[in-house]
Amino acid sequence: MIADGTFRNVPRASGVWLLLSSLAFSCAGLDWPQFRGVNHDGISTDRIVTNWTGAVTNPVWRIRLTNALCSLVVSGGKVYTQTTRPVGGQPKEICVALSATNGVELWAAPLDDASYPHGGVGYDDGPRSTPAVADGGVFVLTSYLKLYRLDPATGSVVWQKDLPSLYGAVVIPWQNAASPLIGNGLIYLNASTSSESLMALRTSDGSLAWRAQTAGLTHSTPVLATIHGVPQVIFATHQGVTSVNPTNGDLLWRASYPFFYNTSLAPSPVVWQDIVFIAAARAYAMGSVAYQASVSNGVWTASRLWWTNTIAAHWMTPICHEGHLFGQFGIFGFDSPNSQLTCLDIRTGVVKWQTPGFGRAGTVLVNNQLVSLTERGELVLVKADTNAYVELGRFQAILDYQPDSNKCWNGPAVSDGKIFVRSSSYVAGFDLSAPALTLEPPEFVSADTLALTVAAANGAPLTSNRVAGMEVLTGTNLMESLSQWVKLTNDLILTNGRVRVDNIDASEHPRRYFIVREPD
Repeated sequence: MIADGTFRNVPRASGVWLLLSSLAFSCAGLDWPQFRGVNHDGISTDRIVTNWTGAVTNPVWRIRLTNALCSLVVSGGKVYTQTTRPVGGQPKEICVALSATNGVELWAAPLDDASYPHGGVGYDDGPRSTPAVADGGVFVLTSYLKLYRLDPATGSVVWQKDLPSLYGAVVIPWQNAASPLIGNGLIYLNASTSSESLMALRTSDGSLAWRAQTAGLTHSTPVLATIHGVPQVIFATHQGVTSVNPTNGDLLWRASYPFFYNTSLAPSPVVWQDIVFIAAARAYAMGSVAYQASVSNGVWTASRLWWTNTIAAHWMTPICHEGHLFGQFGIFGFDSPNSQLTCLDIRTGVVKWQTPGFGRAGTVLVNNQLVSLTERGELVLVKADTNAYVELGRFQAILDYQPDSNKCWNGPAVSDGKIFVRSSSYVAGFDLSAPALTLEPPEFVSADTLALTVAAANGAPLTSNRVAGMEVLTGTNLMESLSQWVKLTNDLILTNGRVRVDNIDASEHPRRYFIVREPD
């Protein structure tokens, strides 16, 4: 991030004008419009504060919202999720829109029956599928495979497609947990039909764009990825990993599992370069496996790199950063609130480190730092270090953990530096955004020496750990790339929440430019 600012003309004692600037190149925070974020990979480029003490640990808002295991999405100033409520005396799945500013419920749309007969969860059982926002609509795939497009302003139904009635879709035990995946004006899903079960429906009207491949529905959400320059949609199905062309459903490649599918496979595929990672539950005699996809003369193949049944996950999808997976994994039997935050090499499966007590929630990457939500409702900031577990901060985001009525079985959502979390009883928002930096007008302390002051644009005090990541650069030509600018070696002195840079030599050039930035 480079500080916002405007050009300033500053008179020198010699009468020659000195031009300084802080240049405006700062990046706006992105929405979190689909399950696992804008790129379906659990990664955000938003900048957040890393000093997790004091007021930043207080929720901007926290509301009670019960009975759901799905995650959150954020778009256009609204937070979308699901819940269950009685409607006409019958329990119904409800999509709700909340204000991202204060948590006020803006609308609630009843969609489908709320019935979860298979047990094994708790009194807080509810919908598992997360809404998606794209192309001017809010899209929800219910537990019983009804697909809706809702108006984001009012929650009114724009169109609805009953997949069992239209295509013969069959609801699997523990119902649908896959979220709608949207790209290129299409909604990609596994419709759980007896043949040609992978489908793409148009976001505009829900009409069928294509239908192809026969593959059993799991609880896993598919992902869009580009491998060797070729876009593809990757599904974790009963039979194995299936990759198809997103425009027509043609098969690109398929790889079988080194285990038999049993009961449930819920984590999404994780793609890094040409490697695809799949995790499944040890309790169901499955495990974790990585494949490498290759193409030669238009023919695709996928070879297994490694697999293990000692690293496994029920539904916790890890992120991949610099060739390493970071996320919550269990070991034996059913995963538990003590499941371990784990780092392992995606290329070899070698575990680099593990730390217990994170449970079955989720981890995302925010500006190259791990933000993990524990099952007991803590937010934990961890350095994305492959050599050791390094905790940077922790606070209680969701209160009153109860295994049968208030637990976190999902991951955080990040938008504009704000982090939104939910449990099966509460939703909360925290403002961890790092305010933009600005260079104040320079001060000449002598004819050829000046001082600069860096401050937060909103007046908030800067912290020492943020100052440690700052750089002040100088240059003489605005047309040069930043790599040609020179980093000042002067000390950055933090005083009363502002940074002072003293003893800057202003004698060499009649015209110089300055910027302050925070490299990623």
